[in-house]
Amino acid sequence: MSTGQAEHAPATIDDLADFLVDNSDADAAEPTDEEKDQPSEESDEDNSDEADDKADPADDESPDEDEEAEDAKEQTSLKFKVPVKGEDGADTTIEVDEKELVAGYQRHSDYTRKTQELATKEREVTQVLTTKLQEGQSYYMQQAQMAHAAVRQFAGLKSPDEMAQLAHIDPAAWVQEQQRERYVAATLQQIEHGLQRETAEQENTRKQNESQAYEEAWTELKKDGIDKTALKKVFDTMRDKYQVPNERLATVMDPKLVRIMRDAAAYQELKDKKAAVTKKAQDAPKLPAQRQSVPKQVQRDQALNKRFATGKAKLSDLAAYIANS
Repeated sequence: MSTGQAEHAPATIDDLADFLVDNSDADAAEPTDEEKDQPSEESDEDNSDEADDKADPADDESPDEDEEAEDAKEQTSLKFKVPVKGEDGADTTIEVDEKELVAGYQRHSDYTRKTQELATKEREVTQVLTTKLQEGQSYYMQQAQMAHAAVRQFAGLKSPDEMAQLAHIDPAAWVQEQQRERYVAATLQQIEHGLQRETAEQENTRKQNESQAYEEAWTELKKDGIDKTALKKVFDTMRDKYQVPNERLATVMDPKLVRIMRDAAAYQELKDKKAAVTKKAQDAPKLPAQRQSVPKQVQRDQALNKRFATGKAKLSDLAAYIANS
């Protein structure tokens, strides 16, 4: 009895070999029932290999990460010695790490910037208040002067002769006029005292402003290395070269103007030095002309011609002359 397998069985050895090759994948893909029940050692080994492969990169990277962490720790652990003032005011030295040093510098820079901004705003506010105060004082002085003139004009005070005549004619009216005159005089005196007080305050404010401007100007000029001697030299140049009077120079309080005048004085000094050097070079004695060296061949030819001219030539000279010719 023939089966389906027998019908398709290979006839020769070559056909059998081809049949086995063609069906090798199918045999491996369809395990038997016994093979299904047994645990797969190859799969376990494959899984362990895959797990090892996955674990290897982490193991390989962990030393690098440890080295980077150690490097970072070494960088952050750098110490610097910084001199500071102790609580008792004495100088002392402490050690700080890099992060603390950078943070301290940033805090100091921020504090300096804010302090400068605050000082600038304070100067601006002070300038505004000073201007308003001066305007108020000027207005008060103007109004007080006008009031003083108005009181004197409209009071209608009598002259001494008129008062004597009034006392003779109407003693009661004379008493009233004397009281009125005393009241007017007291009012005028009060206005005059107010004017004097405001004048003194204006003068005091002016001196304070000048003193403050003087100190601020010197603070700025010292940053440029300008002291009183250098400033006097600059002012002398401004007076001599630009005919600026001393009275005007005495009122200069702006450091920017002083810097401009300093540059102008330096330019004038450079011009004077250039003129002096040019004149000195012109007055200096002329150097003799440099003698040019005569080539050796020309020297030999000249010596040879001289010997022929003087009749002292030799056979070797004749041979040399023929060779040169």
